[in-house]
Amino acid sequence: MSPIPPEPFVFIPTDISSAREGAFRSDWQLHALSGKTMGTHWAAKFSTSQPVDLHAIEQSIIQSLDTVISQMSPWENDSDLRRYERAPSDSWLAFRPEAFHVLQNALSIAQETSGAYDPTFAQAIDLLGFGPSHFSGYSYSSKEVKSAFAQAGFQSVQLATETLSVYQPGDLTIDLCSIAKGFAVDLVCQRLRELGLKNYLFEIGGEAKGLGCKPDGTPWLYEIELPPDSNVDLPKAQVALCGLSVATSANYLRYAQCGAQVVAHIVSPIQQDEADKILSVSVFHDNCMKADAYATALYLQGAKTGLAFAEKRSLAALFQTKNGFLLSSQARQLLA
Repeated sequence: MSPIPPEPFVFIPTDISSAREGAFRSDWQLHALSGKTMGTHWAAKFSTSQPVDLHAIEQSIIQSLDTVISQMSPWENDSDLRRYERAPSDSWLAFRPEAFHVLQNALSIAQETSGAYDPTFAQAIDLLGFGPSHFSGYSYSSKEVKSAFAQAGFQSVQLATETLSVYQPGDLTIDLCSIAKGFAVDLVCQRLRELGLKNYLFEIGGEAKGLGCKPDGTPWLYEIELPPDSNVDLPKAQVALCGLSVATSANYLRYAQCGAQVVAHIVSPIQQDEADKILSVSVFHDNCMKADAYATALYLQGAKTGLAFAEKRSLAALFQTKNGFLLSSQARQLLA
């Protein structure tokens, strides 16, 4: 599949029926809220015909975000993941519903990718400088990191759906940062709908979801960020989020210096060949949690394998490469 010529464009979903779900008029009010969460920022935009309690909406958003943080953050000592880390060998630990649901989906995608994406790489992530421990300067070649990868493996995680419990075989750790942010977007959007909002855009640092449209009838446009140090002349790309989520995965935001080696935050024991590397990959899906995890999975697999995986799984994916944009067949069908 040849790259798309690098010229400015806007992706419009071929099905924009959700834009008509909520009535709108040009005299409706447009509101905006924002804040900090999960080491980044969140932002909400929404339009209404009647006055609304902005404080109540903001508090509902914050409570939703706090739910995810309290259960799935590696930095929260009482999160389900940290409690699982401390659980005795050969024991079962009850998770809260949200964390269990997210872990189920992470393990499912790990199975689909044969472990290219694996939520049990938490110890290696921590040793490489992207976890809750104090950074110690380890690199991929460190024996400690190699040992952490060797001890990991999603196959070791067993789930008991009746009790929402997770089996701890011994010294296994879990990291859900590659999927929890997308879930948080879904959770917040669910709360916004429960509050009666039908026209909104919500984003958490690279993951976003939209419904309906702006008061003037135009769709919510979300810009797919271009890696700032890519040294390539790629155009800006925007997507109209009409009942659609987008998640982007890239390795240009967080780095650690390990001697002469620079280590990026998307961690895998398999290092890609330079020719197969991509600048970023965005996945479009009606579920932001899945878009988030799939974007990481595709990025980890590289351009050739990642695109083949997207085709096989009918994923709508956009790859930013040094030569331009590549779209999967599903993305070409989904977006005009």
